[in-house]
Amino acid sequence: MSDVKTKGELHLRVTGHTTDWKLLLVDDPPNEDEMASWMQEGMVARIRVAEQGSNEPYTLLVNFSLVVAARLVPAVAGDRGVHF
Repeated sequence: MSDVKTKGELHLRVTGHTTDWKLLLVDDPPNEDEMASWMQEGMVARIRVAEQGSNEPYTLLVNFSLVVAARLVPAVAGDRGVHF
């Protein structure tokens, strides 16, 4: 079985942490307006994610009231220029 195909990465900076959480998104990523709204309203959002090397995606509940910064990174398709 092959790895789950991800549609992008969501990097979250959470209150009290000095490093970002990197989430591999399985479903279509939220847009910037959606995330801004979630942060302003302090919403808890369901996000489908996968761990690197895993075949089993799962739903993660994220409390956006604790998120102080968010960055979306689109998925890269095709050759990444790495050759062995």
